[in-house]
Amino acid sequence: MKEKNVNESVEIVVLPTAERGAYGARETGKIQQSVMAKLLLAAKEPYHKVFVRVKHGPEGGPQALHAYMLRAYTYTADIVRVAVDANYNVQSIDTSYAGEEEDYAEAALPAPPSPSKPAPGPDMVFGTPVPEIATAKAGVEYACQVAKAAGYKVVKLLGKDANQANYKKYLSGHLKAFGNIGHGFTGGIVLADGNLTAAWVSTLGKKGLSPEVIYFNSCQVFNPPLQPAIMGAGARTFVGGKVNLLIGPSEEVFKCFWTKVLKTAEKMGTALTTCEKQKYPVQGAHGIRGDLGKFK
Repeated sequence: MKEKNVNESVEIVVLPTAERGAYGARETGKIQQSVMAKLLLAAKEPYHKVFVRVKHGPEGGPQALHAYMLRAYTYTADIVRVAVDANYNVQSIDTSYAGEEEDYAEAALPAPPSPSKPAPGPDMVFGTPVPEIATAKAGVEYACQVAKAAGYKVVKLLGKDANQANYKKYLSGHLKAFGNIGHGFTGGIVLADGNLTAAWVSTLGKKGLSPEVIYFNSCQVFNPPLQPAIMGAGARTFVGGKVNLLIGPSEEVFKCFWTKVLKTAEKMGTALTTCEKQKYPVQGAHGIRGDLGKFK
């Protein structure tokens, strides 16, 4: 009996595009077949899910597939650019593509302020686009409980609600804190409908993220270009993965951090160091930049 490939049942999500909107079943099937045959079944790494954005040429036909492949055991998004012909047959594969172009043309400036006084928003937002990963959902729910117990107004975003529109709205809303658990790369984090990128963050100006403490429990996000973009947009503090973060242990660090800074008023820098020592198998996997003092 032929041994089952670890990736043969991985979900492949074809994202709508500005040019085409949602793709029909026939076209979606062709895209999924190409990604499955040439990427997933050929991969040595086990994956959890793949998001695909189609890039079209000047005449409207497909030109390339940008695949964001979410690993099964870490919060890493491997990014692959696949050149295709008009029928989505694979012509070449570029694993060195870093996602620099992804969503850059679509990165929108924040909406202008409303002339009327807006209703009071939340103090903190915690979300995950992958609540099917039990530890991700549990980490978000735990952080929400700790924040509520500390007296803060909290919004929870799970699954389809952890999308670009909601993340952009809340992140640019001058919160006290924002936490995300999910897959990432040096240039952004992967959400339910695409990516939140360093390019978008760079449109916010010097105080766009002020005075927020932002914690992205995602791989590689504490590296350029995302980390300097977040700090350049005025974040008070940024915490994120320097390397590939393990699913399971990293959420324990996330939970421990919010417990210590919100419940016991420990300094943020000390809290992260202590939590990593207590909850994570190696040291130095997480980074923190900005204000390292008490949250309150």
